[in-house]
Amino acid sequence: MPHRGEDLAKLSNPYIAKMLREVAAAYEVRGEDYFRVRAYDNAADSIEHATSEVKDLWESGQLQAVPGIGGSIAGHLDEFFRTGKVKHFEEAKKGLPLGMFEFLGLEGIGPKTAYRLAKELNLKTINELRKAAESGAIERLPGFKEKTAKQILKAIEEHKEGEGRMLLPIAYATAGKLTAEIMNMPGVERADPMGSLRRMVSTIGDIDIGVATSDPKGVVDAFTKLPDVGRVLAAGEAKATVLLKTGRQVDIYALDPQGYGSLLQYFTGSKQHNIHLRVVANRQGYSLSEHGIAKFKGGRIAGKPVPIATEEEFYRTLKMPWIPPELREDDGEIEAALANSLPKLVELGDIWGDIHIHTNNSDGEESLEEMVAAAVARGYKYCAVADHAPSVRSLGLVGAHGEIVRRRKEVERLQKKYEGKLTIFFSGEIDITAEAELELPDKLMALYDFTTASIHSSFGQSKEQMTRRIINALHNPYVKVIGHPTGRLLGKREAYDVDWESVFAVVAKEGKFLEINAFPTRLDLPDALVREAKEAGVRLVINTDAHHSSQFGNMRFGVAVARRGWCERTDIINTLSVREFARAIGIKSQEGSYRIRQSGRR
Repeated sequence: MPHRGEDLAKLSNPYIAKMLREVAAAYEVRGEDYFRVRAYDNAADSIEHATSEVKDLWESGQLQAVPGIGGSIAGHLDEFFRTGKVKHFEEAKKGLPLGMFEFLGLEGIGPKTAYRLAKELNLKTINELRKAAESGAIERLPGFKEKTAKQILKAIEEHKEGEGRMLLPIAYATAGKLTAEIMNMPGVERADPMGSLRRMVSTIGDIDIGVATSDPKGVVDAFTKLPDVGRVLAAGEAKATVLLKTGRQVDIYALDPQGYGSLLQYFTGSKQHNIHLRVVANRQGYSLSEHGIAKFKGGRIAGKPVPIATEEEFYRTLKMPWIPPELREDDGEIEAALANSLPKLVELGDIWGDIHIHTNNSDGEESLEEMVAAAVARGYKYCAVADHAPSVRSLGLVGAHGEIVRRRKEVERLQKKYEGKLTIFFSGEIDITAEAELELPDKLMALYDFTTASIHSSFGQSKEQMTRRIINALHNPYVKVIGHPTGRLLGKREAYDVDWESVFAVVAKEGKFLEINAFPTRLDLPDALVREAKEAGVRLVINTDAHHSSQFGNMRFGVAVARRGWCERTDIINTLSVREFARAIGIKSQEGSYRIRQSGRR
């Protein structure tokens, strides 16, 4: 296994996913079997969406637990983790221009386009690609246009912005594993993630961990010797900086429990929250630091800081209640705390169901029964199967109608089996086309209990066009939810431009809902827009968009987005009971694939 510092990033999920995509691209350019290409792309998708480092899963013998990783690919990854390379992958790429593999991570550049750019313009790096786009060389190629070159330049810029950052779930899992190991060290009373991870920001740079311990130096020494540590960058009496074997940087700060509250508050941030808090403290006669709270008189610190053991005590000293970390962005939370008007934020335990899940009837990895059983195991009272609608274009009206009816009957059969345990709603995810229409006619939409409408194509349209697409969908009586509303893919694709004020107005007027999609690469609606939607009177629904039962666990990250958007339980419709939810979503009949029951609280 590679262990040198410069090789550590090669064990990270992004690197492994890229490696598999390169093999898929090589197969596609060579005209290999479609299903072979898809197998590698699916495995790469699963790794990008995973909530744990694949290296950790390999070490624990759970590699094939990742959806899409079968025996063959698992064997290749085993070779990679053991030796640092895969002979089969090297052979698959042999003879192809190396530049094409550099361009694959750029939005809008597929394998064949990447091959042409690298081959015909003799490009090897993204910097060379940028220069070719700026010089007009790309648009002079047959089949390319000036618009293509501009899109490539935009993709390069977005790719650069996303480099080096972790998706929230990966950082969360990594920090969780480390804090569990730290808690087993002698003298440790508490260990917490800090910084942007504790505030549950959608992407994370480095991981910071605070440790309350009677033996800071002993903890630092033990931490630098953990199995996951690849290289120690610095280690002192109470602080250490390391690179994990996956290339992730982690800083730990160890302090006596008597002063831990100050340290935890200071390093949680945000910077702007702390700056504003210091202004408030100075006015009250205090000075703040990671070491505690000191007296402040005449513009100067008077005396040594008094250590503060808990954050609750820290904020209480400043005459305000504890402020949840997700709100600490200097966006009105300090004023609300001083006025004792902080929201009572929604919690994971408030969620009663998930209404956007996929099965192998469309692009999911597991059967309907496997997904339903997993929903029951989580204690949900209801779920909605929202497989992508069958294509009228390929099946025709009669064929699409027959497929929808078949799926509904499957739901009805399972509803009988799980009666009294779970209410299953029969839903579907319907594409909003580039022409601002829905992919299904109303007579087929009517076969569902309700539908979620989403945009999956033509992301480069104008603000006016994108807005019209969403608003037209909202006007359809069978559409109740707009899925992943901004279309962003973290680190890959920016949100499309939309007149959100107009959209929010229509959502509120029509009594429809916007989704907070908890899928790791989406976390969409983003937190800033969640708060704007709430203030506009819009209610939301938090869904996982799960394609495998293991992805139900992503709900916590959707809840985090809602909390960052100041949402309370009443702002989220899947905190409602079965009967209340059905009424909110507009289901009046109690016949068919479900029976609405008034359920007790979990």
